[in-house]
Amino acid sequence: MLRLLTILICLLPAWSPAPAQGGPYPPVNHPRDRHYDVLNYRLTLDADLVTKTVSGEAEITLVPIVPMLDVVRLDAAVMTVSRVKVDGAPAEFSHAGDTLSVPLGKLRTPADTLTVTVAYSVTDPPKGLYFSGPDESEPDKPYQLYSQGESMENHFWIPCYDFPNDKATSEMIVTVKTGFTAISNGRFLGAKKDLTGEHTTFHWKESLPHVSYLISLVVGEYELVADEWRGKPIMNYVYKSNAADAPRSFEKTPAMMDFFSDLTGYPYPWEKYGHAIVQDFIYGGQENVTISTLTDNTIHDSRAHLDRNSDGLVAHELAHQWFGDLVSFRDWSEAWLSEGFATYLTLLSEGHDKGEEEFSYQLKQTQDNVVNADVGDRRRPTVTKRYVSPENLFDNRIYGKGACVLNMLRKTVGDGPFLKSLRRYVSEYAFTSVETNQFRLVTEEVTGMNLDWFFDQWVYGAGYPKFDVSTRWDQALRAVTVRVAQTQETDSLTGVFRTPVEIQVWVNGNPESYTEMITDTVHEFSFPAYQEPQLVIFDRGSDLLKTAVFPKGTDQWIYQLSHAADVADRVAAVSELRWTVDTPAVKAALTEAMIGDRYWGVRYEAALALADSKSSRPETEMNAAYGDRDARVRGAVVRALGNFGGEEAVRTLRHAFESDSSYRVIANALAALVKCDSVNSRTLCIDGLTRSGVDDEVRNAALRGLATYTRVEGTIDTLTAYSRPGKPRNLRVLAVSLLARHREDDDVMEYLIGLLDDRSFHVRRAVIDNLGRSGYEDALTPLRRRLVEEPNTRLQQAIREAIDRLEKTIND
Repeated sequence: MLRLLTILICLLPAWSPAPAQGGPYPPVNHPRDRHYDVLNYRLTLDADLVTKTVSGEAEITLVPIVPMLDVVRLDAAVMTVSRVKVDGAPAEFSHAGDTLSVPLGKLRTPADTLTVTVAYSVTDPPKGLYFSGPDESEPDKPYQLYSQGESMENHFWIPCYDFPNDKATSEMIVTVKTGFTAISNGRFLGAKKDLTGEHTTFHWKESLPHVSYLISLVVGEYELVADEWRGKPIMNYVYKSNAADAPRSFEKTPAMMDFFSDLTGYPYPWEKYGHAIVQDFIYGGQENVTISTLTDNTIHDSRAHLDRNSDGLVAHELAHQWFGDLVSFRDWSEAWLSEGFATYLTLLSEGHDKGEEEFSYQLKQTQDNVVNADVGDRRRPTVTKRYVSPENLFDNRIYGKGACVLNMLRKTVGDGPFLKSLRRYVSEYAFTSVETNQFRLVTEEVTGMNLDWFFDQWVYGAGYPKFDVSTRWDQALRAVTVRVAQTQETDSLTGVFRTPVEIQVWVNGNPESYTEMITDTVHEFSFPAYQEPQLVIFDRGSDLLKTAVFPKGTDQWIYQLSHAADVADRVAAVSELRWTVDTPAVKAALTEAMIGDRYWGVRYEAALALADSKSSRPETEMNAAYGDRDARVRGAVVRALGNFGGEEAVRTLRHAFESDSSYRVIANALAALVKCDSVNSRTLCIDGLTRSGVDDEVRNAALRGLATYTRVEGTIDTLTAYSRPGKPRNLRVLAVSLLARHREDDDVMEYLIGLLDDRSFHVRRAVIDNLGRSGYEDALTPLRRRLVEEPNTRLQQAIREAIDRLEKTIND
């Protein structure tokens, strides 16, 4: 599953292995005991999107695991169960809470195979199955239904064994009103209308075993955009209105399937693959077996494609078909085996498709996000059994950190042994559920290395090394000494790290690289240098998850920016040089990088660094850089121009706002004009609100601009109007955040409190977060009330954090 970035960054919970300020320990969660093995789920259902009801029968075929089984207990929440049969005969049952208990009447043994059939119905459950459709605020909104099973939510609409340590095949037979399409897992066996033609039954069958949370149902008005891979169908379900744009998002899928099949040594195993887009999706994507559910805003037009693409999302969910679906984790504490692997394979896919520099840049961004998250009381092991809910684990400490761990493992054991280990792991554990220890043992068997230390510090421990690095050149010895000290605080979670590191020494224009092993708090390494080095790079290419303080002269950072082969090292140089951007030599070096570096990311970073200039005004150079072929760089340039103003900058910004082909450049130009063209900016913002586009980037910028006019009559009314149901989700969320700045206005705050009950997950999330930061004491009682009523476990956690934050602010 790919969480939205705002969830990963904004809703990271604090975690501690010990009670914080006298609070309770997070509970320890162990894998569930299995008393039986489910072989197959056969679901025969009617779905009514108007009444928000699903009804029918679930046939669960299973085999006892325990020597004597006298009752089958299924997970089944909020549904109404009308009857139960065991092997076709009526059976007694009891339904209490989330558990449906079916006494078997006699003892069954592992030699028996039995089928439990449950007739039931469920109407608009609080989770697991999500309905949407028209209402007073959105009368034209289409009817739609989608399921979201991960973590343990499918039992809100299917009686099932809802834990990842069991795998079964599945079959879905769904009847819907004619005109709708029902989409599910596995092979499509056909669609048949009833005698009246008013209803159509769709039949899908997945013949390979998978975890129950991967069972999927999507119903709506769809058009099929078909493709194929090695004779297997790729079925992309999109709307008629965006079908022409769909190939832009999905056309690389076959090439990605080739890449992942070759990388893992295991050809894509399932009967089909495809995507179903849905409205109001609470995530970016969900890797349901053979058919990933994606947010519908991943489909975009040619102009938006200048700014972004769907490659990362598509690759991530596809990678899960191997890691998460084929090889699954047996316990939620091990979810990095799914999310970390999928994130790393996405990085590898991006590098394979766009070049090694793209991999390097995205890896560096991933590392930066992790070090900002896994710090202080937010530190948490990647694998931990201490959590309140499985959803608490789904953050950057399993996604991004998991990817970083795999990259460091690859660098530790070598490319060839890593790839061999990965392939053996997949082949040995296909269609099973595993733990980290099994991956470790496979890697140790392949490499011959003891890797306890590696997994202990990076997977079962928390945090990362913090290095202080310095160099000393000895003319007499013709050698340079590199001193490396670890400065992170050590405790039961974070110790002294052991890791290989590559150190590159540049002498007379020639780089030499050396790999050394760090094992202690302080090390000194000496390398040949017949003259004083022009440059020393610690951790060349930034393979390590770390922070490093390495004082260098300005000339060395400039040399690194212009000569380092790896993108991560050039970006690191930009980050350091921005502190002295007003130095003529630095300004010249950054300008050269902004205009001339071969990789877009370096040009982008250099433009943002030049924007920090205070005494010099590089708008002439910025105007030249506005001609960059990459819209992302142009977007950075116009952002920077807003810091300088002047007639020349304003002319460029007006041209960008009126004529650029990129939505993002137009949006950034408008935001810049708000800063430097106070006479015309409000008029331009009003114009911007009329401009549509994918993700509403331009209208976002316009709304932000108008919000700066706090004393202009009608500003709050405009923000309120854009926060109401019926407006695009992204604009509603932004309007909530902008309104929350008016925390001294009781009417505004009471209005926001009313939005705690909004039907949109994303709007509620924005309201909760902003109320938590507001310091508005009257929000405490409504937040506590919402905590009791909120069905979504992710938002429950967000509310708890908001209440804690608000109470702390009030008490301070």
